[in-house]
Amino acid sequence: MKKWFFSDNGKVTGPLGLKESNELISTNPDLYAWHPSYTHWVPVSCIDEFNVGLTPPPPPIEIPSGLIDDLIGEEKELITTLDRIDKTIKITSDSLYELDSELENYGKITHNLTEEVRIVVKTIEEQYASLQKNLANVIKTEY
Repeated sequence: MKKWFFSDNGKVTGPLGLKESNELISTNPDLYAWHPSYTHWVPVSCIDEFNVGLTPPPPPIEIPSGLIDDLIGEEKELITTLDRIDKTIKITSDSLYELDSELENYGKITHNLTEEVRIVVKTIEEQYASLQKNLANVIKTEY
């Protein structure tokens, strides 16, 4: 039969058998136990051989209703703010989409105008060259 030794803040009790050990533990569940097969003192709650009735921790206190109301108010404010931010993002996104479409249209218009200006400049250059040629012919015929 195993014999146990117990420590209660440095005061050692033992050796005790299992029955006496459980009786001692029932009055003081915060003891440390040891027997020769252990290398060090171990809390009795960590030893399976003992009947340690652990007291469950007390339930958490109720949250005061005023605090709950404050948190609910803050949550509503946050939701309102997030809704406003979502709307702002949507408006901004829609505006950027419209701006992108307009820029694309302006790009096409600019490209078309550039092409038209190139054609007009080419026509003017051709007319100028023709006028120079006619003027040169007039000058030749007069002299």
